[in-house]
Amino acid sequence: MSEADLNVIFYTLFLLLGLPISYKYAKFTVSHTGMVLPHFFVSLMLNLCIGTVGIVGWIFFSVRISRAFTIGGIFLGAWIISISLVSLLILLLVKRKSMIQSFHLPSSK
Repeated sequence: MSEADLNVIFYTLFLLLGLPISYKYAKFTVSHTGMVLPHFFVSLMLNLCIGTVGIVGWIFFSVRISRAFTIGGIFLGAWIISISLVSLLILLLVKRKSMIQSFHLPSSK
């Protein structure tokens, strides 16, 4: 495996890691505070920030390989981030009711 292959693998894994991190954040905060809209927004922005950091890192490390490799990676990252944001929003909207119900459950002490 070449250095370029490893760059693409770790880049893709880093971008895909934003989805579970953002979902865990939203699930935890909504189930503890009961506020849906602000935490969904923060979760989406967290996912977007992780993707942006990944793309900036990609630009720094892939420029020395080739310009076409860099541009292809930017397009790959943009598509992964877009799909991740849409799937996160759909997942949060589907799971919204169960998150709110877990907030309203009486806590056992």
